[in-house]
Amino acid sequence: MEKNEALADLILLRKQDRNPKYHALSDFDDGFYDGDWITPWTISACNLQADLMIVAQDWSSAETLKSPKWNSSVQKEERKRCGHDANLPTNRTLKGLLKKHFDLEFADIYATNVFVFIKPGSISAAIPLEDLAYCAKTYTLPQIEIIRPRMVLCLGQTTFNAVQRAFGQRLSKLSEVSLPNAHIEHENGAEIYGVPHTGSWGTKNAGGPDKVHAIWARLGMRFAELMAR
Repeated sequence: MEKNEALADLILLRKQDRNPKYHALSDFDDGFYDGDWITPWTISACNLQADLMIVAQDWSSAETLKSPKWNSSVQKEERKRCGHDANLPTNRTLKGLLKKHFDLEFADIYATNVFVFIKPGSISAAIPLEDLAYCAKTYTLPQIEIIRPRMVLCLGQTTFNAVQRAFGQRLSKLSEVSLPNAHIEHENGAEIYGVPHTGSWGTKNAGGPDKVHAIWARLGMRFAELMAR
């Protein structure tokens, strides 16, 4: 089955999936976000031939999608065009790390979120691991199977925990799974790592920007090795 066809089947499953604790993508902006993607983050990072895949935890929250602070006409137009707020420091940091250590633009990769629903409350509201793990098993792992990247980077401890749980593995500390010799390997050969979240708290918890750059530099070198094979 072609990648487009396989993704279309997965997207249809996501469109029909419901959890009473959460909102669906179709509940906002007249259903715009319920498009031909698993989550809207993929809108501007949808290279189906990508060798690098990035997985974040969740795309947005009900409060964010309804608050006037985040929903000016300009902000909504950009969110629909890009699938994210390009000015958000988290996104700027991620793109800078991609360029510096992998020599890739956001459009060169495939990006997605584990969680396919919209949580109530704020963007920082927690999501139970069992709900994230359900989404990781149902949607994230199949996307890795379909895209077949050389490397997958999971942003943040919770994101990597969800993927580990979906694989049926014990949970590891983020510091243990950001090294080239300590990763999950998908059956298709993709190496899956956990890296600090690119937000301010993720950077602080990792020990600061220099520590984060060191992690990405190591993984960038490993990525170059995989590409040279």
